[in-house]
Amino acid sequence: MNLRPRLSPTVDRFLMMRFMEPFVFSLGAFTAVYVLGDFFDRFDELVQYHGLNWLGIEYFLLKLPLIVSQLLPIACLVGVLLAFALLNRSGEVLAFQGLGISRLEMAAPMLAVALLISLFDFGFSETVVPITTRQARYLYTVQIKKGIQKGVFAFHRLWLRSRDGFLSVERFDGRPPPRLYGITFLHLGPDHNLIDVHKADSATWDGRQWREINAHILHIGADGSASALAEASFPIEFRPGDFILVRQDPEEFSLSELNHYIHSLKRKGLAPGSYVVDRDLKFATPLACLIMVALGVALSLDPLPRHLSLGRSFGLGLVIGFGYWVVLGFTSSFGHSGVLPAWVAAWLPNAVFATLAISIFLLGEER
Repeated sequence: MNLRPRLSPTVDRFLMMRFMEPFVFSLGAFTAVYVLGDFFDRFDELVQYHGLNWLGIEYFLLKLPLIVSQLLPIACLVGVLLAFALLNRSGEVLAFQGLGISRLEMAAPMLAVALLISLFDFGFSETVVPITTRQARYLYTVQIKKGIQKGVFAFHRLWLRSRDGFLSVERFDGRPPPRLYGITFLHLGPDHNLIDVHKADSATWDGRQWREINAHILHIGADGSASALAEASFPIEFRPGDFILVRQDPEEFSLSELNHYIHSLKRKGLAPGSYVVDRDLKFATPLACLIMVALGVALSLDPLPRHLSLGRSFGLGLVIGFGYWVVLGFTSSFGHSGVLPAWVAAWLPNAVFATLAISIFLLGEER
């Protein structure tokens, strides 16, 4: 039996361009709406702190990489739905099908572009996004709001300077009630000599102060000798907000940095908690671009496409994209709280929408 040759490169390029044009338009439109929404959400603070100047513009420019990275999947979905709506309106899909061109052959060029977008998203999120997101947060909290950054994130620990020493924390969990893990306080004298080393396994914020667990003190003598004292709590003068300012959010880590931080916590006997979920999300989220295109192709070619208008295609893309982020939000929350394993929390939305795309495509019929 003779096999018909697949599409020519010219047709491949035609379909790719038909997808790229609405994709780029959708990404630009969604980014503009997101930035405007963020601007009006922060408008009162920008006015209060005189941020309606170049600093404010720089802040939103620094946030653009993170915004683009987050919007790529929904832009892919809307782009492919609009592309096939245009092709259907001009009768080109029917022409392709009349020539015996299968749905899979029409989908292949767009899936190839989607795979490249997923790879770009992964690389972009690992290189540009962490740097610009860290800088954006520093610019907004310190330079615009004139906040005082009392510490730094260094050597995979939080370090904060107090009146009489340095506080070091392995991990800060901001979910209510806020908790600290792996606490060390270096108590310094007037001449900056080390007097005591205070340590605690963890501490919980009760609304007014920190309550330490397994706290003890190591006294340092004038001759450098060390002697352990009885268990005793020690005051932590910082509030949860001070740790939020210093702590890095998952999007501010590259994958290698996040991996190193997780392994560092595990070596010291501390639970990495939600960071494991965030690490798996760094793999799962970029792949959503490919899955959204596959779902868009399945919906556009059969059994629904017949003649979806541009408005309906755009609305359908928004609804499905919103649904994806809702599902991802639920599973991520369950993963952060320990209800779901980390890999399930990160990959379940992709698995659900990929299964939906494959099912619709396989149940459809060639015309």
